[in-house]
Amino acid sequence: MSLITEADFVDLYFGDDFADVKGLKGAGTSRVSVPEAWAAEIEELRQRCQAVYQERQDPEFALSVEGTILRVTQFNDAFSGSVYVLRKSNAQIRDFNMLGFPREVAEALLDPGLRGLVLICGDMGTGKTSTAASLIVERLTRHGGIAFAVEDPTETNLNGQHGLGRCIQVQTSRRSGGYSEALTRTLRTGADLVLIGEIRDEDTAYQACKASLNGHLVIATMHSKSGPQAIEKLVTLAKPLAGNAYEVAAEGLQAVICQSLDTNGISRHLVAEPLLLTGADAPSIRNKIRRQEIHLVDDDTTRQKQASLWG
Repeated sequence: MSLITEADFVDLYFGDDFADVKGLKGAGTSRVSVPEAWAAEIEELRQRCQAVYQERQDPEFALSVEGTILRVTQFNDAFSGSVYVLRKSNAQIRDFNMLGFPREVAEALLDPGLRGLVLICGDMGTGKTSTAASLIVERLTRHGGIAFAVEDPTETNLNGQHGLGRCIQVQTSRRSGGYSEALTRTLRTGADLVLIGEIRDEDTAYQACKASLNGHLVIATMHSKSGPQAIEKLVTLAKPLAGNAYEVAAEGLQAVICQSLDTNGISRHLVAEPLLLTGADAPSIRNKIRRQEIHLVDDDTTRQKQASLWG
């Protein structure tokens, strides 16, 4: 059992001659040297970080330690030494059926014939990646097939078999061509499902829209405060590479799930506003997107919510 992954801390820092931990529960101060009991694991992590960085020459990557994902950032200090900062990913793969989606939404997202683009949006730290990963696992478990998860960096341990299906996890980086290069290769594989860790640039938005029209189911996350804002951001990013971005988005989008975390001071629970483009009102919603009247989609989100799509 890994002492490090079992410990409750914020960040782990180490260089050639030091190893510190920040926010270690019970330590009493913000920063302390790592406990002596961690020494062997720290040395192993140091060697792994050095090996990965030397091989990839990329300052951001992820390591898996007994199923826990550690996100790594490399820096060069003022004296030419390497410093590594490690943080445990907060993303978790949960039972999709326990996320609390209403029946209509769950059935739409798990429909075996669903193809197109599902956007999961929200602010940072609202569990977007966890929801996306949980949906991937549930679909693979139920329907089988092959999924490719393209992330920069990796945040969840999706790699391997899930029920009837299998997920192949691909870590990409800006140095290796970013999402665009990885998605171009991934979409040639005939994968049934594609997870995009985050849409944040023009190439990724274009590839996601393109794939949504070519028979793939693409599940992607995006930072935004509302569903309509996510659609507008998708179109804005894709437009330089796809002149008909509004038309492509209107045709390819199948669902936009905007989520947040409600905190009552004791616990947090998921709150989401789903916009489905799979029901009887889908043609009307798609026409609003085509006409570049995305702000009017707010009315559809409200109407679906009032129709008890979200309890």
